[in-house]
Amino acid sequence: MLLGTCLILAIWLLLVWTYFLWTRRRYYKAAWQLRGPIGWPLIGMGLQMMNPETFLQYMDGLSHNFKAPFVSWMGTSCFLYVNDPHTVEQIFNSNHCTNKGHFYRFLSSAIGDGLFTSSAPRWHKHRRLINPAFGRQILCNFLPIFNAEAEVLLQKLDLEGVQQGKELEIYQILKKIVLEAACQTTMGRKMNFQHDGSAVIFEAYNGLTQVCVKRMLSPWLYPEFVYRRSALYGQQKKVVGVLLGFVEQLLAPIVSVVDIVPPKEPLQQEPRSKSKSIFIEQVREHVERGQLSWQDVRDEANVTIAATFETTSTALYFTILCLAMHPSYQEKLHEELMAELPPYGDISLEQLERLTYTEMAINEAMRLFAPVPMVIRSAAQDFQLRRDDSEFLIPSGTQIGIDIYNMQRDERVWGPLARTYNPEAHFGPEAPARHAFAFVPFTKGLRMCIGYRYAQMLMKLLLAKIFRSYRISTEARLDQLQVKGNISLKLRNYPLCRVKRR
Repeated sequence: MLLGTCLILAIWLLLVWTYFLWTRRRYYKAAWQLRGPIGWPLIGMGLQMMNPETFLQYMDGLSHNFKAPFVSWMGTSCFLYVNDPHTVEQIFNSNHCTNKGHFYRFLSSAIGDGLFTSSAPRWHKHRRLINPAFGRQILCNFLPIFNAEAEVLLQKLDLEGVQQGKELEIYQILKKIVLEAACQTTMGRKMNFQHDGSAVIFEAYNGLTQVCVKRMLSPWLYPEFVYRRSALYGQQKKVVGVLLGFVEQLLAPIVSVVDIVPPKEPLQQEPRSKSKSIFIEQVREHVERGQLSWQDVRDEANVTIAATFETTSTALYFTILCLAMHPSYQEKLHEELMAELPPYGDISLEQLERLTYTEMAINEAMRLFAPVPMVIRSAAQDFQLRRDDSEFLIPSGTQIGIDIYNMQRDERVWGPLARTYNPEAHFGPEAPARHAFAFVPFTKGLRMCIGYRYAQMLMKLLLAKIFRSYRISTEARLDQLQVKGNISLKLRNYPLCRVKRR
């Protein structure tokens, strides 16, 4: 009797396993045609990829051992790895690849399903409604805020770096300035992060990205019932509580104005000046019209602030660090600033647009240190992928990892100076023509970052104000920097910098 039961159970398990394999046959065909590392059963490459400090270097090694694009496995998910401009162009311009990868659900479950994490049709609707808040005219209205926060930054650098003679970890200072600007330009709230105990907020943002990345790289934590019993989930609850409280604090005055009006009574539209047409003012109008809920607003506010401050402060920091490590390029930048700007005072949009070398310096830093090192898309439908040797069917549900960090450092794409900082060689007027999708720090195509103009304007203005008046130096060298794969790029150790008045 026992033997018969065991036999029936074994046959049943074999049938279930056979059915499971049969339903995934198209993934196995793609993996056979675009061969990559096989990985381990059920966890795929999870063991090799679980360390964020070596993840990017590991993927770079794989791209030289296997012909990219190639297919491997993350857990039981079919994972297409991409690191060349031709394939990146196909992915970013495909209507079937606009959805973010399934791994982003770990982030959206923590802080809400905003533009950075959402998929169609929600993403299409919210992008259409929120897009005007990042238009050119609205961004021009932010210049007084950017100029004011730049002055706060200069005072901080002068006090601690010049007068007190300290060596500074500039990244921590920049994060406060950029988060302050983000809160004012999206929520209309001045938070004074330079003068209060805001460290818990930055620790929470950093902790959230670390938790989500660890889960993304640990396939055994994908099932919700397993994850909720892990120590990592306890860390997530702690940091999410801090961040949700912070966003509720930002939204409270505006939510209370709407909530006191009875639902069936028409709302009185108060006149708003053009300067008030910021993110929160525009989404409030969408709530009043019934196009968004306040939960939608909370989700978008949380994600918008996090994405704005994380990516912009990261890109700005690496630009400053690269210029500190390369004094000759810093001097060329200073020469442009002296030629195009007055010696002091606010900077206008017209003046910013004339700073071509400043833009080259920023682009070169973002090429070497992509603010978002890898993005993941999900194939909503089957599509044909062209490679130089043939075309291949990529099945619906495939997770697509676009390795921006390693692509933008690849000598096969950028030439022999690919891993050096040289603005003129890669972005100067005499630089060789590159593929249009070889440089994608804000992504490109159908789902390009909504805030890229905002980030460019803020970075350009802050850089101009800093290097117009100060010289920054460091003993760190480019080849000594050790990066960590995260949602936004991090360093294992942040070098100290010295600041001197010019």
